[in-house]
Amino acid sequence: MARFPDWVILDRFVVRSDDLDLDDSTVASDSGSGDHAFDVGFYVHTPPQVSRILLRVDAGASSFSEFHVVAAHRDALLLQMSYVIHPSLDLLLPLDGTEAEVRTRIEAEGFDMTNQRERRAKGLDLGVVLRGEKEFAVAELQISWSDAPSELHVFCPSTSSRWEIKQPPLIPIEPVGDQAAVGCKCTDGFSSQRLLFYWSADKVVTVGSSLCWIHFCHGVIFCDVYHDSPVLYYREFPAKVPNLYYNRHGTGWVDACQTVGVTSCGSMKYVTVVRGDGKITGEFKQVSIFTITSWTLRRTEVNKMEWDKTHEVTSDDLWCLDGFVSLPRTTPLQFPHISMDDPNVVCFVLRQRAEGKYYSGTRLVSIDLSSKAVKDSHPYSNPELEETDISRETDFSKSKYWFFESFLPAEFTKYLNLLSTR
Repeated sequence: MARFPDWVILDRFVVRSDDLDLDDSTVASDSGSGDHAFDVGFYVHTPPQVSRILLRVDAGASSFSEFHVVAAHRDALLLQMSYVIHPSLDLLLPLDGTEAEVRTRIEAEGFDMTNQRERRAKGLDLGVVLRGEKEFAVAELQISWSDAPSELHVFCPSTSSRWEIKQPPLIPIEPVGDQAAVGCKCTDGFSSQRLLFYWSADKVVTVGSSLCWIHFCHGVIFCDVYHDSPVLYYREFPAKVPNLYYNRHGTGWVDACQTVGVTSCGSMKYVTVVRGDGKITGEFKQVSIFTITSWTLRRTEVNKMEWDKTHEVTSDDLWCLDGFVSLPRTTPLQFPHISMDDPNVVCFVLRQRAEGKYYSGTRLVSIDLSSKAVKDSHPYSNPELEETDISRETDFSKSKYWFFESFLPAEFTKYLNLLSTR
């Protein structure tokens, strides 16, 4: 059996495949809450080439309106399926009374689609964390744009068959060393109420037994979801991308210029890509520059952490490398993804604009920021799956041609290697 890479860059878009080998030990089978049987397989490549999830559904792909990867930790993948519920009068509550009475009841019972309910529907605040050999927990941090306290919802089958709801306090982690000297704003006039009011997590990652909710315009919230009395610890980022405003640019542009990643040894890194012209969007001229900066989070004491700046590389440093001779330079490097094997290596997306869609001309490039060397590059597309017949893809995966989404670093393939040796 061929050896798999120790980690992969997993495409969140799922590809339909009706010819999965069900006898393959890497294929998993199950059924969803809608009683639709499905099989999941993998199309694995070594980074920076993208790996894919393959989906086979007995009742047809139309059974799902969405099927995508939410989170990953060790040998676990958290997948989300969404179903279309066909309209029925049986689903409507009785609407007895006048129009004013009905409106009052709807407002009181909370039938409106709030920001938090929309995020729950999309699984944006969910994460998975494994502990020991078999124990796992799925957790969701619900933070509403109101004065209501934050709620941590935890499902841990080893302790309960039901979701547990807790209301952990939020405590800022004070900066130490040089960051304290420059007056980090984390505790200078810090308001947990204000932070939570504007909080909207961009991604969720796992460090040890903790889940980390990340808002790229603010920082990281850490929480040990296994703890009987969990606490939310907040650590501000060491620097912010200039002129980036969440309510103006949206998740796509926020992901394009920064990331947080965790290596296999448990080290958390933060990487930004900042354009020299100070812009987030807009035309990027070839003579323009951009700067890549990385930091590593170091724990100094219990609940004490600080960011250490590790690398700073400019586009001038990169464009002169042999590895960039044949690559386009019409856009800055975007969507950084930190290698789980080597903390010095970061994979980037390099796009070339094409009329009608961004997919054409898109490559992934891995760069060693320490040695300033191009490790490898590879086209985003997988010709074996898409070149001749894109109809093999599910309807929801076709949206990648119009909306580019970041990938998910995962190391489940490392455990597939262990499985093959048993």
